Amino acid sequence: MKATILWLSPLLGCVTFLSPNLCAQQGAQFQPRNKRDAPSQPVAQASEQAISQDLLTVYGKTRTASDEASLTAIARACAKVIPDKQRNSADRKYASNLFAWALNRRGELRNEEAANLVEQGQFDQANSLDQQAAKDFETAIQYNDKNWRIHHNLAISLAMKGDYLRGIKEFSTAIDLNADYANSYFNRAELYFELSQFPQALEDYTRAIALSESDPQYYNSRGHCRFMLEAYDDALADYLRASELGADSAAYATDLADAYQFLGRWAEANTTYRQAVAINSKYPRAYQNAAWLMATCPDPKYRNVDLALSAAKKVIELTGERSPQALDTLAAATAASGQHRDAARLQQEAVQLADKNEKGEMAQRLELYQHGQAYLQPSATTAIASQTSNVGSRIRMASGSSRAAR
Repeated sequence: MKATILWLSPLLGCVTFLSPNLCAQQGAQFQPRNKRDAPSQPVAQASEQAISQDLLTVYGKTRTASDEASLTAIARACAKVIPDKQRNSADRKYASNLFAWALNRRGELRNEEAANLVEQGQFDQANSLDQQAAKDFETAIQYNDKNWRIHHNLAISLAMKGDYLRGIKEFSTAIDLNADYANSYFNRAELYFELSQFPQALEDYTRAIALSESDPQYYNSRGHCRFMLEAYDDALADYLRASELGADSAAYATDLADAYQFLGRWAEANTTYRQAVAINSKYPRAYQNAAWLMATCPDPKYRNVDLALSAAKKVIELTGERSPQALDTLAAATAASGQHRDAARLQQEAVQLADKNEKGEMAQRLELYQHGQAYLQPSATTAIASQTSNVGSRIRMASGSSRAAR
């Protein structure tokens, strides 16, 4: 699911936290466990001498099981042994653990395929696979509740459905079973953040960083959290560290630039947006927020109408969509160039497309343009004082592929 980003929204100069998809619905970001993690062993090797040969043969198939069909076959073979009273207790316990492993792995594959379907826009099929995966994890836990990976995976499924409280509970269980897995802390922090429980989120982000100091997303997310706690210097330090560790990411650079802009550090914002575009010349958010700065900065030294217009048009070109945010930015740049009638027309379109949380402030700018005026951001002090509490999701799950909850 997933990476979260700090979006500098053109809403009276206030920063809000929104989904990284410029035109998609707001939603939590989740990621599964690290792909670099070694696959879990279904059952302890030490017990093999006491296990019947047919089960050891089934176990041997786990080494090559890589698709849903082969994992289902393993699960079915184990399901025949578990209730068989003629089998000894060692066989039944072994089969239960192996059954749980197979279901957990099948659930992981279904989640991975669902993530691919989301990227292709096939949301109904993705939802169906997600539901199947959740059932796999829930059933697996019934047969092996001591496996931290299964609790972790179930927590992801719960969080994707918006059941954050149960998700937190399952992440906590995963942590109790394995206190050294950084992503469990990070994921729980993301859910705390989603619930606006920022002190708890901060504590978990810090724990994750202590266990894994080289993950830029950990620092970036903690930066968001510290920003919400108004610890701006600490937040900037985290954003800067994230941009250093993720030097190839335009998203991290843009988050840092957004923070600079919000705090009225115009020169640093200007420079960092340029760095973001240099990293990825096709990253729409860098152009959009840079355009907002160049069109609406209260310091005329950093206004550049021609570049603002060019950057705002680039956003629509790159995304292929006339989102309300992109239109709002283009209207601001158009008004800055003195074309107030055209700006009003663009802003009217933005207002019509905007959701109820955006309409009010966009309508205020529309009124400015209709009266032949341009829009300028408030000063840094005013912007901070009017910081919005409209927090969108920035949740990501462990690492690996990223996806947004629907």
